[in-house]
Amino acid sequence: MLRGSKRLGRAALALGALLALALTPVAAARQPVEGGPVVPDPAFLEQVPGEPCTPETPYEQAQYGTESPYGDACKRIRFAFGPIPVKPGQNDALLQPVTIEKPSYDGYIVRFKPDIARAADGSKPNTENLHLHHATWLNLGDSYGDGPFFAAGEEKTIANFPTGYGMAVDGDDRWGLLYMVHNALTTPDVLWITYEIDYVAAADAEALGITPVKPLWLDVQKRRIHEDAPSTSSNPVFNVQRGYGHDDPNTGRRVCSWPDENCAQFDVYGGVTPQQGVDMSEQIAGADYTVPADMAGTIIGLGGHLHPGGLRDEVSLVRDGLEKPIFTSDALYWDYENPTHVGAPPHSWNMSMTVTGAPLGWKVKIREGDIIRLNAVYDSDDASWYENMDIVVAMVAPDDPIAPEGIDPFAPDVEIVDGVPTTALTPPGPWLDGWTPPPCTPDLVGLDGTKTLCLRGSVTHDAVPESSNGGVTCTEQGDCQPLPDKEGPMVSEIRSVAFTYGEADMGVIGTAGIPQLKLGQPAKFWSYDSAAKVWHTFTRCKEPCTGPTTINYPIADGGAGVPNDPMDFESMEIGFGLFWEPAKSQLGGSKQYDEQWLTDGVYWTLTPTETGTFTFYCRVHPGMRGAFEVVE
Repeated sequence: MLRGSKRLGRAALALGALLALALTPVAAARQPVEGGPVVPDPAFLEQVPGEPCTPETPYEQAQYGTESPYGDACKRIRFAFGPIPVKPGQNDALLQPVTIEKPSYDGYIVRFKPDIARAADGSKPNTENLHLHHATWLNLGDSYGDGPFFAAGEEKTIANFPTGYGMAVDGDDRWGLLYMVHNALTTPDVLWITYEIDYVAAADAEALGITPVKPLWLDVQKRRIHEDAPSTSSNPVFNVQRGYGHDDPNTGRRVCSWPDENCAQFDVYGGVTPQQGVDMSEQIAGADYTVPADMAGTIIGLGGHLHPGGLRDEVSLVRDGLEKPIFTSDALYWDYENPTHVGAPPHSWNMSMTVTGAPLGWKVKIREGDIIRLNAVYDSDDASWYENMDIVVAMVAPDDPIAPEGIDPFAPDVEIVDGVPTTALTPPGPWLDGWTPPPCTPDLVGLDGTKTLCLRGSVTHDAVPESSNGGVTCTEQGDCQPLPDKEGPMVSEIRSVAFTYGEADMGVIGTAGIPQLKLGQPAKFWSYDSAAKVWHTFTRCKEPCTGPTTINYPIADGGAGVPNDPMDFESMEIGFGLFWEPAKSQLGGSKQYDEQWLTDGVYWTLTPTETGTFTFYCRVHPGMRGAFEVVE
């Protein structure tokens, strides 16, 4: 009966979800100043006084100077979306189907900066406790280009348009927002998503000669990576587990490149699919996007997005079967002891992504029919990383009158160098494992007869204070508090409830002992909090996994560090959610509403294959820790 009514049921569920979301409060507000509450403000119907569009960070100033190139014609307008009530343990992905605030007169966006703030006092919560996992800004009418036009992750990259370029916005356009706020705590909060826009009115833009550009959204899950792969564009994530992939030639670190390599035993829903348990590397070279006629032109800027564990986004161009690399967006992890330096292990959100474009001597021509290929490189040496993303947003000028013109990477007079432009301000310290890319002198003109395209870029900002709570962990120091040596009862089930792991919780096992599972016998791991739409995982971490929760602890660093390790266990997010949410069982998704769908929403089964004591945590709420012992 469930299967027979699947289509009707999904439609009703989707409609119900949208009606519920339509009741979410929405308003505009001035971005708060820390120490005071967020105060709603009306939408702007005409050109407003705004604030000067002054480049803020040293990295912006290195490319654009200390004053706006548009002078008084540019207005920095600050908006916010909310207030957003955040429930305890929230990890929902919410689609706002009503309009959000924007400038209500014609103009051009030349800079976009996203953030979040507490409604009560304008403060920014610590990232390990509460953060904006992602937000995506949408044009609810005609698209400005191909896909969403802006996005934000917890790395908080600032989107600057190269001088002379901007994205045209009509005053009567309507914007929407897809966002996920992640609360790792058991207490509620109220937030605003803030976004400041540098905006030039249409008449001023015409007088200044601003060239219009279109955003191009590139994502490894934008389209199916193979005809046998599932469509997960509404929740575009994938897994990378320890031991998979290859040794990086620059650092010697084990890494995995997805989707051109098989990187895990299973996908984010626990299934075995292409490059997530089924090795199809000979058939899949990356996530490919074919350039349509209306997106051909010159890419004048682009930057990437990764999750913790991510090392770089690799972008290449394919024409007539020949592939050329055109950009590498690196994740630079800030040093905890010296936060103006980079070089920390790739374990947290304490990172910034590199971007490139015309200010760094980088412009690339793309033709109709070209293939833009995207791959994400993640660490597979230190830990396993789950529900990862790989997104690159490019800015395309269909007509580019601004000299010098872009490079055709397939031209015989072009040299492509895997290096950092000498025109970029680079933070001190090694980029990864003591290694830093070599310098590269960009040349779009070919002064000596050869044009040079530099593959690396520059960050847009320093480390953010709210992501600084980390450092050397007790695992690295070898001084973690040991687990109790008391044996607990023999069990076949472990239950998570009220943000604890029940009989296996670290707060219980000191008194009751560590529960024991039987070798080779299936054990069920329940999530009773699914009823409250709170999702938990059972994710292995290195024993004893007892250190304090920080931005970089715990991580999924248990197991033997080899592919297909059955005890590098991971349940994924047990619970029910809508088809764009991270829950393992989705309403309106492609799965059959059968017994397995119901099971995935309430429990996960593990059959232990080796004896010993094993520790685990919840990736959604990392303060939750547990342990069990496997005996013969």
